[in-house]
Amino acid sequence: MKRTQIQDFEKIDQAKDLDDIVKDKRTGKRANKKKAKRRNRHYGRTLLKHFKENYEGLTSEDQDQAV
Repeated sequence: MKRTQIQDFEKIDQAKDLDDIVKDKRTGKRANKKKAKRRNRHYGRTLLKHFKENYEGLTSEDQDQAV
């Protein structure tokens, strides 16, 4: 299993996709579950940050014109 890559933000279509994309290849090697969850939250936040920076969606003006 590969770890979560920053480029994986491109695979996010819906919010529920984030749980499927975030993978920690060292899950069984972490000291405890709490640290594994914290690591996955970090991966998720990083993906969302890159998604937000690179999202090329409709702006509010574009949405008003489409209606």
